Amino acid sequence: MWYSDFEMEHSLHEFTELMTGHQQRLYRYIVSLVGDADAAWDVLQETNRVLLEKRGEFEADTHFVNWALTIAQFQTMAWLRNRNRDRLIPTSEIVELLADDARRMNSESDRKIQALKVCLERLPVEQKEYLNRRYARSETLSELAERTGRSTNALKQLFFRLRMKLIECINYQTKTE
Repeated sequence: MWYSDFEMEHSLHEFTELMTGHQQRLYRYIVSLVGDADAAWDVLQETNRVLLEKRGEFEADTHFVNWALTIAQFQTMAWLRNRNRDRLIPTSEIVELLADDARRMNSESDRKIQALKVCLERLPVEQKEYLNRRYARSETLSELAERTGRSTNALKQLFFRLRMKLIECINYQTKTE
């Protein structure tokens, strides 16, 4: 199929946004496979190069993360195979086991994030506002205490209870899926 320059540029822009939105996830996945944070950056850069090179093969209706993780796995295996070091190099079977485990953990994290969103929506507005001020806006307990007229100890107790409530809700949500 022939694309105009505008369509190709627009497509590249969308793909680049999709790719950059998942850099942290790809990096964590690669670190879990190579066990070396510095080396993981090198593998991530090569993975990004391959992702851009193969962007025409990506089907928009499919799950980008799974596709990108597969490419990252192959780039990691290539890096492990090609590097020169005296230590024992993991076999491709070991890398595949590690990759499967990392994907499972990734999937579990996704489920927990979705459950957290559901649980946060169920909280009363006032409690959501406290969480937003503390965690999204990074307000200190002292600032919150001053703003709300509550003591810092009362706020510590409130946040402890909210965390416990959210943990319980997340556990319930993930068990019912």
